[in-house]
Amino acid sequence: MSVTTTKNPFALKCPMDRCKCVVFQSNTATRVKRTPREKLPAIGNPLFKSPKAPEIVNKADTTEPNKKTDDGDDYWMVTDVMAFDNVGVSHTKDGIKYLSCADCDLAPIGYHDTTDNANNKKEYLIAVDRVVYKQAK
Repeated sequence: MSVTTTKNPFALKCPMDRCKCVVFQSNTATRVKRTPREKLPAIGNPLFKSPKAPEIVNKADTTEPNKKTDDGDDYWMVTDVMAFDNVGVSHTKDGIKYLSCADCDLAPIGYHDTTDNANNKKEYLIAVDRVVYKQAK
C-alpha cells in the first residue's frame, strides 16, 4: 500500500502584513493531521512577544485551504528544525516549545512537543491557518 504525502506547493510566510519573513520554501514540509496535546494559544497572546494588534494578511486570495476538522488540525510538519528558513523557538513550557516568526516574533504559529518520543519522533508543526502562501515568481 502506498502512502500519499502532500508537500507544501508554495513558500510559507508570516501572516503579518508588514512582515516579509519566509518560514520555509516550497516542497519542504509534509501536510499532516494532528490532535495537539495542548491547543495553540491565540496569536497575540500576552504570553508571547507579539505585536499588540496583528495586521494579519487576508488569506482569501490564497489557493491553500485552511481548515480544521473533527479528526484533527492540519499542520505542515518537518522533522529537522534546520529545514526552516526562519523560525523562532520558545523555551519549553509543559513539554511544548512554541514556534514563532523569527523576524517580528508573531507567536505562536506552531509547536514542537518535546515529550513525544515515540520512535525518536521529532516533529515541528506549523498550523496551516497561521501562515500565508506565496507562489514562486
